[in-house]
Amino acid sequence: MPIICVGNLSMGGTGKTPHTEMLIRLLQDEFKVSTLSRGYGRRTSDFQLANAESSALTIGDEPFQYYRKFPKIKVAVEKKRVLGVLFILNQEIETEVILLDDAFQHRSLSAGLNILLTDYNKPFFEDLLLPIGELRETKKGSKRADIVIVTKCPNELSESESQRFYDNIPFEKENIFFTKISYKRIYKGIDFSELEGELSAYQVLLVTGIAKPKPIENYLDEQNVNFEAIHFGDHHKFTKKDVASISKKFGTFTNSKKIILTTEKDFSRMLVLKEFSEFPIFCLEIEVEFLRDQKKFNNKVLEYVRANKRDSEIPSGENEM
Repeated sequence: MPIICVGNLSMGGTGKTPHTEMLIRLLQDEFKVSTLSRGYGRRTSDFQLANAESSALTIGDEPFQYYRKFPKIKVAVEKKRVLGVLFILNQEIETEVILLDDAFQHRSLSAGLNILLTDYNKPFFEDLLLPIGELRETKKGSKRADIVIVTKCPNELSESESQRFYDNIPFEKENIFFTKISYKRIYKGIDFSELEGELSAYQVLLVTGIAKPKPIENYLDEQNVNFEAIHFGDHHKFTKKDVASISKKFGTFTNSKKIILTTEKDFSRMLVLKEFSEFPIFCLEIEVEFLRDQKKFNNKVLEYVRANKRDSEIPSGENEM
């Protein structure tokens, strides 16, 4: 069974969600894909397979985002990854490849292809263990990876900058890739209808509950957008009090063309409160783009999946951390 793990050594903010979505886009037309996540922030504790009754409360914001955006795939959550894989294979027998979202530290399940993400602005080889730094485990853990992706790179990356990563990551060059964040569609969260006209024509209230909102602010500045921002903590659970404060701020906007802009992940959590349906809330879609060698990366993933069949055994590893 082809199992691909996407993870990191740090606490977060490396871009696991858009990279998992990149893999879904790559694989979903050829294979029956299932994703398996922990379901961070959900109120349930057992195995859940996403369905029409699911929400961010039952499966977590990121899995719910996958479920809404990719109707071809199956989305599951389970804290114990081995059990999760077994449940998927029992309930979704047509599954041909499983994507493990944020499971690099879960060694009870040895994925066949481990993709390690590290932030260009704070690579693991320049970081320290918690609580001094942000690393969940030592840098030696990177050796378990098969592929390393340096994420959130600038649009242009010089040879000298690339070499800095080649020199500090103990991998062959052909297994190190570089990606950047790319902002795509702006669509209405409720029905996926796209924003009419240019974003710069609107007065925008940016509302986020993510770890690092600064890149979005930079993007809005580059687009000459008139905006104000309200930021909450990462994975923030929105409350009716939040709705009131957002409504108060939005009510001060005088432009007849005004919207609330948020991330797809945040909107997944906003959907829990029906009060948010009264506002024109739009999502800013984020995708990743390779600075180079995307075809080489795609071929590595596709060759791995094609070479492993459903009848292969589920690989077990060390005890789960």
